[in-house]
Amino acid sequence: MAYYMTEATKENCQDECKFIPDKKATEEDLRRIGVKCTKVNFDDANVQEDLDRLIKKYDMNFHDEVHICRATMPNFDEKLNIFFEEHLHDDAELRIIKQGVGYFDVRAKDEQWIRIPVRRGDFVFLPAGIYHRFTTDRSEDVVALRLFRNNPKWTAFNRSADGDKQPIREQYLNDISQ
Repeated sequence: MAYYMTEATKENCQDECKFIPDKKATEEDLRRIGVKCTKVNFDDANVQEDLDRLIKKYDMNFHDEVHICRATMPNFDEKLNIFFEEHLHDDAELRIIKQGVGYFDVRAKDEQWIRIPVRRGDFVFLPAGIYHRFTTDRSEDVVALRLFRNNPKWTAFNRSADGDKQPIREQYLNDISQ
């Protein structure tokens, strides 16, 4: 379901931002940049087993739930702008969408943006050091499980500031060049 996207601005970032005709991003395109996507069936009685399997597979020790919604999140516009600023982290980003629709945008090797639409049951793994951003769709209501390896710390390094200077960025680029 991922695709290469048109340039997104703060005004249209909650839209699909698709090329016409659509330019699909393949599973291989995502694999080459370290991104993994799968499904979790929240309607299945064995959902906890699926969650436990992902937690074990990625060696995660902590998780929480975030509700990104104008009605419940203080300073919603400010937070959404922060999420949509191109950034990277020292740790991998793992999300499972429980409710709503959103978009993870990731940088391909050629610097083009790939948009990954996410909805209930979608799991996304973004490796440490990858430039990415997130926004909701126009409904502005997403509930996500966030998985962490260590006690949740969330330091973002914006590309426009100091992202390229982070050691994890160099390590990430080395990892995907092989």
